[in-house]
This record gives sequence, C-alpha cells and structure tokens, in this order.
Amino acid sequence: MAMTLIGKLGLAHPQIQELQEAILKTQKNAKIVVVEDTPTGKYLQAEVDGGFGRDVLEFLVKGDVVTYRSMAMKVTYIYPFTTAIGDSKGQEERLKKIIDQLGWFVPSLESME
Repeated sequence: MAMTLIGKLGLAHPQIQELQEAILKTQKNAKIVVVEDTPTGKYLQAEVDGGFGRDVLEFLVKGDVVTYRSMAMKVTYIYPFTTAIGDSKGQEERLKKIIDQLGWFVPSLESME
C-alpha cells in the first residue's frame, strides 16, 4: 500500500521527528529501524505489529511531501488457495491513526472535487 502525505513546511525534515513520535505513540510494539539521508530525501523505516505478524512502514520525506509504503514481513496462504491473505484494512487503519496524530493533509480523489 502506498500513499502520499503532505507534511508541514518548516525546518529541514521536521516531519521525520514528527513521524517517529506518531508511529511510537499510535502503533503496537513499534520500533524505528532506519532513519537516513538518501539522494532522494530523508528515509524512515519502522516495524510494527500487524495482522499476521510484523509489518514494515517506510516513509520518504522530500520537501513538504511525504510518501508512504506499508507491507507485511510475512505472507500467509491458506491451502488450497494461491492468493495471499491480506490485511489491507489494517494497513489503512494504521495510516489513518498516524495521519490523525500528525494532523497532516492527505490528498485523495475525494479531496479533488
């Protein structure tokens, strides 16, 4: 799942500190794994409890735009089906909690009306 968040303008990457605080405050057993500068922006990776084990959250901050990706560390299948069991609702709820904590604007098709 990937989305774009619009962070607050201000100091160089204050969003990273805000993201860390929001993740630690809103997620179960959250652990910040990586925070580093990259050629394309400031990168943050965290691990949190998900629906079927641990999930990875990734954020890339460039200017006042923050992109996000969330994925399960473990994929679960139930025989005889070959489609993985997903937790997209859990991923969406997780992002909503982080956004609500931050108070950031998230563009969507509904907001374009």
